Amino acid sequence: MIKNISKLTIMAVSVIAFSSCSNSSKDKPADTTITKTETTVTVPAKTENGPQMVEYNAVPDSAILGKTKEALIKVTSASSVDLTDADGKATGSELTLNLQFTNKSTLEAKKYFSVSSSDARLELDNGTSIAGKENSGSNSPEPEASSQAVWSFQLPAGATPKKLNFFLDGTRVSVGLSKK
Repeated sequence: MIKNISKLTIMAVSVIAFSSCSNSSKDKPADTTITKTETTVTVPAKTENGPQMVEYNAVPDSAILGKTKEALIKVTSASSVDLTDADGKATGSELTLNLQFTNKSTLEAKKYFSVSSSDARLELDNGTSIAGKENSGSNSPEPEASSQAVWSFQLPAGATPKKLNFFLDGTRVSVGLSKK
C-alpha cells in the first residue's frame, strides 16, 4: 500500500509539474495592448485629358465711363480655355470675362447706358484688336442698380490678351490683363 501511495503521489506531483510547466493560453489573461500602425499613401494628381485653363488679373479691376461718369464696369473674373482641333493642334483660345455693370446715375436723373461687347475691343500682345460677343447677362442696368454679364473673345493661336478697351459716350477706358 505504501507502494501504491508513493506511486500515486509521484503521479500527482508529475501532473501538477507538467500542468504548471505547459504554456497554456487558457491560463493567461487576455492581451489588451492595441498596436496602431499608420500607412501614408500618396496618390499623384490625376492629369485630366482636358483643355488647359489660364486665369487673368485685371488691373485696375474697374473702369468709370461716360461724360458724366455714370457707368462703372468691374471685371470680376477673367479666364481662357485653350482650343484644339481633333488632331490636338492648337487653334487658339477663348477668353471669358465676367463683368458687373453699375449705373451710378440717380433715379431723378434717369440716365441710361449700354456697353455692348461688340463695341469693346480686346487688344492682344501682337498689337491687333478684336471684338467680343455677349454670352449672357445684361449690360444696361437701371439707375442706381447693377447687372451681371458674361462676354467672350476668340483669340488666335499663340496670342495673349494685353488690355480691354471700353467705349461709351465718347469716352474710352482701358483695363490691363495679366496672367495670374
